[in-house]
Amino acid sequence: MDSTAEQPSFRLELGSVEDLPIIFYCLQEQFPPDEFYNYERMEQMMHHNQYKILLYKHGDDLIGYATVCSMVESQTLWLDLLAILPPYQNKGYGSKLFEAIYQKYYGLFNGVLLCAERVDSKNPDYALQQERRLNFYEKNGAYRLKTDFILPTKTGGMHMYLYYKPYKGICHISRRDQVEMITQMFDYCYSHIKHAPQLLHDFNQTIVDETFKDERKTKK
Repeated sequence: MDSTAEQPSFRLELGSVEDLPIIFYCLQEQFPPDEFYNYERMEQMMHHNQYKILLYKHGDDLIGYATVCSMVESQTLWLDLLAILPPYQNKGYGSKLFEAIYQKYYGLFNGVLLCAERVDSKNPDYALQQERRLNFYEKNGAYRLKTDFILPTKTGGMHMYLYYKPYKGICHISRRDQVEMITQMFDYCYSHIKHAPQLLHDFNQTIVDETFKDERKTKK
């Protein structure tokens, strides 16, 4: 065997509707049912070309995946879901995937918006997973926003933490800009849920101006 042969590299690929069956199967295995859309809804959104599947691969092997929504008007990328397949978890691939997505859209948006489950103290085992997820995003530069965000579901809504990772040089996000990006995300991703506008109205007053640390100033 030629030891000098080029090794396969990690890469982020844009998926297509043809990848949806395997990704939807992975979603069913890795996420609570309230946290992702049904198959028909995902397929419909992908045909509108704003909602995309991203595949993180090493050679021909699928390591992880993400789903994102490009919100051009508010200059925001909505990171809907991100996951590493079980055989590759706890090896640092999650951070690499998150960074790859961040770099892919660098210069196109002001920041990345995402949400994560709050810690459920009633279920200690699951609470540890939730805490690790929150720590993961914070370790990778996402800031927890103060709003009492509610994610629309078919049966109501889930109280979630809303996170924002700004691109370098962005140290502030106004209440007005947050309302705009959340409204746009609701309009595009949750227009099929009739009570979504009411949920936004319910937590609207908890949205406030936010200021972030400029990492360039803290590094010496």
